[in-house]
Amino acid sequence: MDRNRGSQFRKWDMHLHSLYTYLNNSYKVNEANKEESFDKFLAELKENNIEVIGLTNYYNFTDNDFCLRKELEKNGIIVFFNLELRLENGNSKDETCDIHVIFDNSLQDKDIKDFLASMKAKVVNKKLNSISTEEDLKKAVVSFDDLVHCLNDTSLNLQDHYLIGILGRGKGSSRLSAVFEDIADRCDFFIHSSDKQENLDNDKEYLNHQGKPLLQSSDAHSFEKIGKKFSWVKADKTFEGLKQILFEPTDRVCLTQEKPQLEKDELVIDKIGYMNREIYLSENLNSIIGGRSTGKSTLLNSIAQKLNKEIDERSFVFNEMREFKIFWRDQIENYERQIEYIPQEYMFKLANDEKSLNSLVNKIIKMKKLDEKIEEYKVKCKRLQTDIQALLDIYFDKIEKLTELQKPEAEESATKKRLDEYKDQRQEILTKNNFTDGEKGKFQKQIKEKEKFDNKLKINKEQKEILNKLEFQEFKFIDNNNKLDKETEKELVLFSEHVNQEIKQKFSIKVSAIVSELDKEITTCCNNIKTIEASDVYKKGLDISKTNTEVTKLDELIKNENSVLEKIKAYEKQKWGFEKEVEDKQDEIIKKYKTYRCIREDLEKEFNISENDLEIRLEFKQKDLYPEFPYINGQGNAKGKFIERLQSNFDIEIEKIFDQQDLRFNNNKTEKDLIENFFTTHFYDYNFKIIYQNDEFKQMSPGKKAFVILKLILEFSESRIPVLIDQPEDSLDNRAIYNELTRYIKETKRNRQIIIVTHNPNVVVGSDCENIIVANQHSDNSKNKNNVKFDYVNGSLENSFIKDSPFILEKQGIREHIFEILEGGKEAFEKREQKYNVKTIRS
Repeated sequence: MDRNRGSQFRKWDMHLHSLYTYLNNSYKVNEANKEESFDKFLAELKENNIEVIGLTNYYNFTDNDFCLRKELEKNGIIVFFNLELRLENGNSKDETCDIHVIFDNSLQDKDIKDFLASMKAKVVNKKLNSISTEEDLKKAVVSFDDLVHCLNDTSLNLQDHYLIGILGRGKGSSRLSAVFEDIADRCDFFIHSSDKQENLDNDKEYLNHQGKPLLQSSDAHSFEKIGKKFSWVKADKTFEGLKQILFEPTDRVCLTQEKPQLEKDELVIDKIGYMNREIYLSENLNSIIGGRSTGKSTLLNSIAQKLNKEIDERSFVFNEMREFKIFWRDQIENYERQIEYIPQEYMFKLANDEKSLNSLVNKIIKMKKLDEKIEEYKVKCKRLQTDIQALLDIYFDKIEKLTELQKPEAEESATKKRLDEYKDQRQEILTKNNFTDGEKGKFQKQIKEKEKFDNKLKINKEQKEILNKLEFQEFKFIDNNNKLDKETEKELVLFSEHVNQEIKQKFSIKVSAIVSELDKEITTCCNNIKTIEASDVYKKGLDISKTNTEVTKLDELIKNENSVLEKIKAYEKQKWGFEKEVEDKQDEIIKKYKTYRCIREDLEKEFNISENDLEIRLEFKQKDLYPEFPYINGQGNAKGKFIERLQSNFDIEIEKIFDQQDLRFNNNKTEKDLIENFFTTHFYDYNFKIIYQNDEFKQMSPGKKAFVILKLILEFSESRIPVLIDQPEDSLDNRAIYNELTRYIKETKRNRQIIIVTHNPNVVVGSDCENIIVANQHSDNSKNKNNVKFDYVNGSLENSFIKDSPFILEKQGIREHIFEILEGGKEAFEKREQKYNVKTIRS
């Protein structure tokens, strides 16, 4: 049974030739098999689920065509007459253009016959109703302007009761391109019979962009071709329904083989029932309209409550909720299935409740699994903090050792001065003891040379001792993240062992080579010292030194001063080493701390939530730094300047934290506390920004905020469960409703079922609502059948009629109800149709 759920996709074939078509007829109908041929024709249509056809013939319709139409309609097939003509206009290949006139199926046979008797074909110079021979049919052509003029002849009463289509041969083909600008723009639609899906898809996209619908058809002249090619048309099976493809060429026509529909039956509410009343729903957009207190929100709230959604205590539902039923498309009555419910003013309230808004944003983040990225970021920061603390512990240990280092009391310059004085005194004594000037000079030179060789010998021996104690430090492979698979880890461990073995061997060879060179230098030094000690001059000078007590005393003093000098040098060397280690550790801490920036930037790059022109950004912002340093003395301007420098150029000031000499501290705090507190603190927090059309959420108008909330709820959700919305326009201004809300609903309904209560015509008409549900509460002035308190009627936008009835819901069509109930309803239809004005196009 064909349930009324408004506009729905059905198979239409608007170019299917009659059993009695004049040319290329392969049906082979005669008087003897006429009934059998009809049965076969009907059976093919039924078996292929073709519900609407454009019964086609060339130039003229026979009496048999009119009879065929009546018989088909008796059997449930909706029939439009399609008159196929050829235009006199030719292209570069001298081919004529096929044109099709689709007549309103509500027209009487006489109306069409009158037209055929009025319209004249060229070349054969005959009225269309006189053309029947094959010769005339092949020669006859018509003028497009004459055709339009005749169709609009007021005496024929055909105005607004026909559509003109042109046969397309594929986007950009010579047959199409030659006439598109001149004739095709003035036609209502294109009709196609391509065998390639790719051609269809490309042509549909191209023509829809031009504002023209494209219909696929079988162009059948035989039984075998019936049902092989067709169009899915979302409309009532009426001429008014067909006209909807002119206003919505993209969404009202689908050219796939399979019926376009939402895939999962368990995500579509099929019907609702209450007190022996059933309302069938569209899988796309269902709009509930009505005057005040007519039961529109009551119906929506009842669906929500039945499906376990929390309803505001002030909201109404049906009295007998046990009698209220919900059936899903898989025909299961299930009340545990999920829906999204957005009650009245919910978006506005959420937009002004920061806590609830943050909760929604966090829900979206979790759904997108970006909470895992945030958690990874937190782990990285925690690990970084631990690493920096370890470096700080080493740093402060080095500082302590540097502080504890004992400086010798003697000064290097004074010690050297005394040493030189003692040496001069000793030399003077030696000179007085029969040393010639030559011997004196030579002895002095030998002493200096021996000192040089002694020092070099000592250094070389120390170096050799260090080298002999050196141990090779093996390279170790460590997977800090523990994310490598076992095979890869094993491969890397084996590789590192091989590398270690090779390096260790080369390292040992190198050390041996250096020790060998040192041994040579040690031998050379020893030989040189022995040579000096064996010299007569040196022995003579040494004997004089040993026999003279004053020289002996001076030698002791020289020895002591040399020892002091060695201690001073050792201290300076150790001090320099500690200072270098401290400086290196400072650099390492600063470099490590700057890793925070890399971690922040990585998260900002990885955090991507955006759909169309709406996005949620994660952005880092520096904390308010003044309260972060309560232990810095605030007297004077030192603290203020320090904070100001940090805030204005944080990364540069990081490198100066170890040298803040002008700061004073409270509560026994020191520069050490500043360094430790600073480098163990991350001075940045992240927050989320909602950006829509380059505007930040906080700067938006209340109406725009509410709309953005709706987009956040639906657009960033991967869920395809039905969504119920109660009067979203209450939070929006009219411009936002037409420009934003209607476009958005139109896009969203393609992927999930929407049931919306509204009093705004733009939401209904502008969104090309498939199923409009009109609500009425019984009263003396607006009666319902059987006096039921709440009653409903549903149907499509194209549903239009007026009739006498005592019951308000039955006396007119859906379109008329929209005009009556929704202020500006008629204007909304006009605005929708402004993009297609047949009178303007054909003038």
